[in-house]
Amino acid sequence: MMRRLDYSWRLFATGSAFAFIFFGGGLLAVTVLPLLSLLPGRKRRRAQMIVHRLFRHYIWMLRHLGLLTLQTEGLDKLAAPGGRLVVANHPSLLDVVILMAFIPKAQCIVKHQLWDHKLLGPLVRRAGYIRNDLDPETLVAACKTALDQGNSLIIFPEGTRSLPGVPPQMRRGFANLATLTGASIQLVVITCDPPTLIKGEPWWRIPPHKPSFRLVVDEVLDASTYLDHQCRSLAARHLVRFVETYFAEKLGYV
Repeated sequence: MMRRLDYSWRLFATGSAFAFIFFGGGLLAVTVLPLLSLLPGRKRRRAQMIVHRLFRHYIWMLRHLGLLTLQTEGLDKLAAPGGRLVVANHPSLLDVVILMAFIPKAQCIVKHQLWDHKLLGPLVRRAGYIRNDLDPETLVAACKTALDQGNSLIIFPEGTRSLPGVPPQMRRGFANLATLTGASIQLVVITCDPPTLIKGEPWWRIPPHKPSFRLVVDEVLDASTYLDHQCRSLAARHLVRFVETYFAEKLGYV
């Protein structure tokens, strides 16, 4: 009986939480952010800080509603000054929300569908997040500008959410970006047990008990560690192999 009540509560609360982030984000975009844009100064920076605080409150809400637990390690590294690539694995839809909740100056590459979304699109555009369908030169230039401004650029090198039990397979795009910008790389390992909000799974298919997330902010790769090859393409391949092996080991596949 108690398990059934717990499941029913989490199902209701999960739906309410999704409604909060979609409608709350849309409401912010058409009320608070237009007013803030009237103030002089950095409009995008203010919008990004609003998103950061919104997501921080959202994670707090999920924890207090009993929808998840979250353990963190090395969290202070995410607030370190200076632009860098934050490279993480991607087991759940909540990964980017968790990362942006703890990174004060976060930039990310978003799907063009989200950029054009009726509810969240205005918020994404005002925050100046980078859409993923830009031509390669424009995309790299936008990323480099964000890094030069001291932002942490969140990258999921798998390109999409991973499936449980499948070893990570990294795409080369993140490595090309790293070698072109010469940015340092902050490695972050995310685990979730039991899996939730995985690729292809609707939000209402919740796990039998609340998931436990763990966020481990690990080592930083200085650019010199992967730019020691004269050929950039060779350096990119080397970086892909290193990061793929790193996550495979951390996630217990090796």
